[in-house]
Amino acid sequence: MTILGVLVLTAMIAAGVVLIVLGVMGVRRARTWMVRSLTILVMLVGTTYLIMLGVAIGIQREPWSEMLVLFVVAVVLAGFIFWVSVLADCLLNEPSDGMGKLVWVLAIVLTFVIGAAIYHFGRRPRRLLEPSK
Repeated sequence: MTILGVLVLTAMIAAGVVLIVLGVMGVRRARTWMVRSLTILVMLVGTTYLIMLGVAIGIQREPWSEMLVLFVVAVVLAGFIFWVSVLADCLLNEPSDGMGKLVWVLAIVLTFVIGAAIYHFGRRPRRLLEPSK
């Protein structure tokens, strides 16, 4: 194994450990169920990452393709959790006067994560600042 290979392997192990540590720190500080779910997901990804890396080293196989699949699955799962939480927030907290709620729900459902991000970062802060009726 070359020096470059050792450095890459060390960086990969460090990345897995960092994911686990960030997950543990996030669970302790999380105040909402969405943030707690995402931090638990980060811990699971870090743990799975290290297990897959250990197995790949044990059978002397390069783990790159498995890591890519794990990364894609983690990103899709995190996006789905974010989408569901924003949709639930919209359904439960958006005022029902007029067509605003229906328009936001359709936008979130039809555009998936993009619509959820627009609602979460655009509409939600303004809704929180509006006085309650």
